Amino acid sequence: MKDADWERLLEESLASAEEPEEELNQTVIRRLREHRQMKPKYKKRLSVGLLAAVLLLVLSVSAYAATQLFSPKQVAERLGDRLLAEAFESDDAIAIDQSTASGDYRFTLHGLVSGAGLREFPQSSEEIYPDRTYAVVSIARQDGKPMPDTADPEYGKDPFFVSPLIKGQRPWQVNIFTMNGGYGETVMDGVTYRIIECDQVEMFADRGVYLAISSGSPFYSNEAFAYDEATGEIRAREDYSGSSVLFDLPIDLSKADPGKAEAYLKALLNPPSSPETTDEESPAAEEENKELTRIKNARAKMLAGERFGETIPESVREVSYDDSGKVKYSYDGWDVTSSPEDLFREGEVGFSHQLTISGKDDVYKALLFHRDENGVITGRIVLLD
Repeated sequence: MKDADWERLLEESLASAEEPEEELNQTVIRRLREHRQMKPKYKKRLSVGLLAAVLLLVLSVSAYAATQLFSPKQVAERLGDRLLAEAFESDDAIAIDQSTASGDYRFTLHGLVSGAGLREFPQSSEEIYPDRTYAVVSIARQDGKPMPDTADPEYGKDPFFVSPLIKGQRPWQVNIFTMNGGYGETVMDGVTYRIIECDQVEMFADRGVYLAISSGSPFYSNEAFAYDEATGEIRAREDYSGSSVLFDLPIDLSKADPGKAEAYLKALLNPPSSPETTDEESPAAEEENKELTRIKNARAKMLAGERFGETIPESVREVSYDDSGKVKYSYDGWDVTSSPEDLFREGEVGFSHQLTISGKDDVYKALLFHRDENGVITGRIVLLD
């Protein structure tokens, strides 16, 4: 195609004030790629006006792609949480759909539901409770490359921290880990989707609540965020080598409960094992905290796809099933029976997010289950680092 024909095609696509149709977008993008392959130096010869036209078209395509992201309901359905999917469609759910870019990634906060939005749903095996907050975020690469699928060896190599943070509270003390949190994650059409859950944050509405996302670690990092002790404000560091963003959660101020919030923070920051009256923990309490930290770290590393121990080769074996269809695994004193639905969400492959840890005398082992694309489930024992 000649340069004049190429310029005419762009002018035709941008002549209307309306959004270009997807078919036209794809045609232009395809021809743009073909043209770049034929003439690698063409970009240097673009006029300012034509370059602006190309940028406008790319922005239009990006805006169209953003509308194709899955909704919180669809993400919950993909992860097998039927009741949560319904909750995200309730009147009390908050649709946000706000995006921001940082580093290599573009993050979108899709929505959240907590408190009143969950009261109509009974407690069940799916653990949808009215005293919890659930939020859906998505993570996409800015260069357009797909995020690694859960079965890809590259999955989790760049881990992410996604957590509510409370204004006025030190973020390394009050975050998803200390607020009894967890998450489920899936990859759809090259975009990573994560549903986080933790103790409900509506009670902090008068203080202000952030949703923080950063890359490079599954834990809170002072390199990614800065906390101002004087004002209680938290900000994303612009000089961070990875990605870090903050969203302000639009929680209704009428949902604030200062008394409940104060009691919650007091219990969280001053548990019985570390009373305010002493700066030193008893040896037993200190050992217990070490054990809890070991378990939390192992789980976080597992979810992030990082090494956290050495697999005992002879422990890797395919599970059997009992008459009711439950998974059975046995090895060296480990005898576990569990429902497949408790280990894996519908369509999920890879390692289960469920982690069983046991040990003594500073030697800890974890039982993990893995399901491949053919539905074969295997168990294994890992000696924790």
